Parts: sequence; C-alpha cells; structure tokens
Amino acid sequence: MRRSRVRTVLAVLFGFFTLNAWVEALLAVLGNSDDPRTLTALQVAIGVAGVFATRGSWTGARWAPAAALVYGAITGGMLVALPFILGLEPEARAGIWVGAAGVVLFSLGSAWYLRREKLRPNTDAPRSPR
Repeated sequence: MRRSRVRTVLAVLFGFFTLNAWVEALLAVLGNSDDPRTLTALQVAIGVAGVFATRGSWTGARWAPAAALVYGAITGGMLVALPFILGLEPEARAGIWVGAAGVVLFSLGSAWYLRREKLRPNTDAPRSPR
C-alpha cells in the first residue's frame, strides 16, 4: 500500500515528539537536568510509545492506531501529572491541561485516521474482471 501524505506527516510528527522525549530522558540520565526520576521514567515511556507510533504510522501497520492511542495516553497523563510532580503553582496548571487535551486530541485524530486508512479498500490492487 502506498503511503499517503497524511500518514507521512503523522510519522514525521510522531518521530519529532519521540526524539524530544528521548533527548529529555538522555539529558536527565547524563546529569544535565534536575528532573525528578518519575518524570524521566515517563519520558522514557513516551519515547518507547513514540517509536511504535512512528513506525506504525510510517509502515501502515495494523497496530498503528493502538500505538497512537498509547502514545497519547502516556503523554497526556504525564502532562496532567506534571504540576504535581514538579510542584507547580495553580496558575501554571491551566496551560498544561490545555496542552494535555491537545495531545490527547492529536492522538485520537491520528488513531482515527490510521484506522480509517487501514479499513479503506486497497485501490492499488489489480481488479479482477467481472
């Protein structure tokens, strides 16, 4: 099956988000960040889920929608927990909640599109004569 432009964009976006999570985790492991261990563990989980979402989106794997949902759930959950992990002021929470909602909506939309694309009949296949 040919890769659509939307699937390519999704794979690139998931790849960028994945790279960001791994860089954050690597900085913490190397001691260049004072992030709590919980946050580092969540970044690693996001990185792992992101690898699957990127690969699934790129290849059109049948499990790609599930990978997108897992990525969104972990990332959204981390964002919701961030004010409590870092002890942020209540004023900072509203923006973080909006970001969490955006991530969840992005992953839901991605999963919907990837599932819809998998269910679409393959138009590249040769047609049998009637």
